[in-house]
Amino acid sequence: MQGGLAAALLATSSFGAQAANINIAVASNFYNSGQAGSSAIADLIAAFQTANPGSTVTVVQNGATGTLESQITGGNGLGVDLFLAADTAHPQDLATNYSSLVVGSPFNYAVGTLVFWSNTPNVNVTCSSGGSCGYNSSTYHNVAIANPSTAPYGLAANAVLTGRYGLTAPLSTNPLVSEYSNIDTTLAAVKNQTATVGFVALSQICQNGSYPTSGSALVYPPTDTSVSPVIFNYNPIVQAGIRIARTRTTDQNTELDAFVAYLTDYTTLPPSQMITTLTNYCYSTP
Repeated sequence: MQGGLAAALLATSSFGAQAANINIAVASNFYNSGQAGSSAIADLIAAFQTANPGSTVTVVQNGATGTLESQITGGNGLGVDLFLAADTAHPQDLATNYSSLVVGSPFNYAVGTLVFWSNTPNVNVTCSSGGSCGYNSSTYHNVAIANPSTAPYGLAANAVLTGRYGLTAPLSTNPLVSEYSNIDTTLAAVKNQTATVGFVALSQICQNGSYPTSGSALVYPPTDTSVSPVIFNYNPIVQAGIRIARTRTTDQNTELDAFVAYLTDYTTLPPSQMITTLTNYCYSTP
C-alpha cells in the first residue's frame, strides 16, 4: 500500500509539473531559427526551464509583429499568454484599444538594430576599400525588406530608403524594392541569394556577439553619427511585450510572472541570462 501511495503521489507530482505551461507569440527577429544556440528566445526558454523545473514555455506562433497582434485581437485561438513584439507600438495598441485582452502594461525587453546585409559572393556592402558603404540604388537594383505595415524592422528599412536615399513611396510598388512577409523571410531571401542585398535585423546574423555569420554587412544605427551632418535613419527599435488575458491556473500565472521577470533582469555582475542572451545576439538593453 505504501508503495502504491508513493507511486500515486509521484504521478500526481509529475502531472502538476507538466501542467505549468505558458504560451508565447514572438516576433521573428527574436525567434530566428527557434533552436537553442541560434535563437534568442530559444536560449532564454532553455535556461528558464532548467532554472525552473516543472515550468515550460511554448512558442505557439512567430512572425511579423502586426500579424501576431491580429491573431490575438482576432480571438487568440492559439491561447497566447505573452506577446513579445518587435516594437512598442503594437503592445501599446493592445493596452490602449483592446484593454480587455491584456493584463497590466507593456514592458520593454530589448533594443534591436537594422543592418544592411549580403550573402552573395564578391558583394561588399561595407565602407572598406571596394565596398559600397551601404545601400546605393545605382549599385543595387533590388533590395529586400520586410513588409513595413506589419514588421517593425521593415518599417525602419522603409524610413532609411525613403528618408535617407529618396526612394519613391510606397515601396511596395517601387521596382527597386522587394517586400517580404516578415523579417525571417527577408533574411531567407538574402541568405539564399534570391536577393543580392537586404535590410534585416542585426540579431539574425549575430552569434556570440559577432557579426556577420556569413557574407558582408553594414550596421545602420537609428542616428548615424559617422557622417556630417548627422543623419537620422529611423526611430530606435525598442521591443516590448505584454501579458495577454486568458484563463490560467495559479501556477501558470506564477510562471508567467517569473518568465517576465526573467526577461527584464538586467543584472550585470554577474550577468543575468537575459544580459548574456542580448549580448550574444547583438541586442542592447532598453
